[in-house]
Amino acid sequence: MMVTTTKKMEESQMKVIYVNEANLGDVQAEALDVAMALGYFDGVHLGHQEVVKAAKQQALKQQLSLAVLSFFPHPKSVLIPGFEVAYLEPIEQKIEKLERLGVDIFYVVEFTKELAKIEAADFMQQYVIGLGAKEIICGFDYTYGAKASGKAKAIQQHVPMSIGVTVVEELKWQGQKISSTLIRKYLRECRLQEIRSLLGDYYKTKYCCKNGILPNYSLPNIGKYKILIEKDGAISEAIARVKSKKKILLEYDNSAFDSVLTIKWLEKIGS
Repeated sequence: MMVTTTKKMEESQMKVIYVNEANLGDVQAEALDVAMALGYFDGVHLGHQEVVKAAKQQALKQQLSLAVLSFFPHPKSVLIPGFEVAYLEPIEQKIEKLERLGVDIFYVVEFTKELAKIEAADFMQQYVIGLGAKEIICGFDYTYGAKASGKAKAIQQHVPMSIGVTVVEELKWQGQKISSTLIRKYLRECRLQEIRSLLGDYYKTKYCCKNGILPNYSLPNIGKYKILIEKDGAISEAIARVKSKKKILLEYDNSAFDSVLTIKWLEKIGS
């Protein structure tokens, strides 16, 4: 994997740094001092945003850069043979969202079977402290290390006392924890307005007129939907028919769009 890093941060431009076992030492050598938010962040929903905002507050308070550390691929796709992850979005869209939240550095750690064997304390030392974390921020249910043995409220046991640790408490909506799992459930149930309340925006996917839905997106369940199509700053109303987990048919002026479209899913209007 390519490493993109620099000692000098450019204003308003997030650096995306891919980390694996082979390049870890090089990345550590170039690491800036950061307030680091930990998590998988699939969908970057309102709960994730609270973690990033808390990290940003610590970064400003301690005069640090703001970093997010996540994984790809999803651990279950590596550890469970044949498991198909229902990603809410690909890394590229996650990058766009994190950059809008003001993140300076996005560390993407390659998840492998070898990484899954690293003990919790070693993970903290190598991939968190080793990547410059001076403040650590995570959600209340964050886990790390072999067999998810490390828990959020035990992080301080695995890092020097000089490192600040902030655990962000559960964020709920209508009595339920805001989570990627709940968003996937609502996608299956075609409850798009509820998803908007969890994301802070309409659920989005990208669609190629030639090749169909782009990889690592999940679609609502089979049915007919009112949507908005965004392309080159123009927004048009349209209808989408979801035919399967990966196939949709669009009803719109085909001459207006000829490449990759962003689809905002508004509501289900028929079966």
